[in-house]
Amino acid sequence: MSVFPSPDDSEQIITVQQDYDGDTPMDTHHLETGESRTFGRGGRNRQVDIPLAGGDRAVSRVAGEIVSHGDHWRISNLSPTKSYVVENTERLAGFVQVPPHTQGMLVPFETSRVLVPGGQGEHGFLVMAPAACSSVLVPSGEPFMEADTTDTHAERTDIRSFRIDRLHTYYRVLAAFCEPRLRDPGTRYTPTQHQVAERLKLSKAAVNSHIDYLLKSKFRVEPEDARQGQDWRVDMLTEKALHFGLVTERDLSVLP
Repeated sequence: MSVFPSPDDSEQIITVQQDYDGDTPMDTHHLETGESRTFGRGGRNRQVDIPLAGGDRAVSRVAGEIVSHGDHWRISNLSPTKSYVVENTERLAGFVQVPPHTQGMLVPFETSRVLVPGGQGEHGFLVMAPAACSSVLVPSGEPFMEADTTDTHAERTDIRSFRIDRLHTYYRVLAAFCEPRLRDPGTRYTPTQHQVAERLKLSKAAVNSHIDYLLKSKFRVEPEDARQGQDWRVDMLTEKALHFGLVTERDLSVLP
């Protein structure tokens, strides 16, 4: 049986289901036009339709919302500080960033993975639409305030998704790897460890150590198999940093 209705059906359905690469169990949701679903950590009196994180307190109780518009869907980010990412699962490196306070961003992909950063990596789910859109639109308007979706004062914690210190040497290493793609969004070039070491006047061993520290302690990434080598590690590092806006062109000022 097809996931999507036939073209003759009067209603087109948006399907939301568990990420096949994830470990957060969830129900499958079929949204008709105008229907919406909230997602987040949930808890107490703040129930969500799509529970994420398994208690990861770095994720807001109500982190966001998706709304079906028949042949496409939109996403709202209810966080005041964190960017989310919507990846195009059908095309390598295709993604859009959903900044804090974004309301109703149109997603132009047929099959998407929504990623919400947490304190223990990212949490996500899949969204499948019957047709793709041609553009991304972020409606203008008054800034959206989280209101009662945030934790109460008693529940609030200091847990953040990525504890990045921009004054630390590891951040300069991260910025150096990201610089070419920030200067020229069309390039896929990434500096070598040797080039970064020379620029920052560090040893190659020190750069390698900072890469390991960032992947394991900041991004919580471990190799899934026997993949080894600089290419995989550095590509994963830059992808995570650029996806979630942890290094921007403005941040390149930390570089010599």
